Amino acid sequence: MRSLIFGVLLVALATIGSSSFISAALSAARDAKAATFSERFAPAIKVPFSSKLPPAAAG
Repeated sequence: MRSLIFGVLLVALATIGSSSFISAALSAARDAKAATFSERFAPAIKVPFSSKLPPAAAG
């Protein structure tokens, strides 16, 4: 009988934990800013600034 009570309590705790985890994940997904295609698949690369252009790009 004691194992049955512990089993029911364990299932109840697992249900509460999973529902709170799903709720937190949904609210985080709702609050997140949607990334554009370029932000998601081609992140910005910082290129050092150069004041001199190569000869091919000057013209």
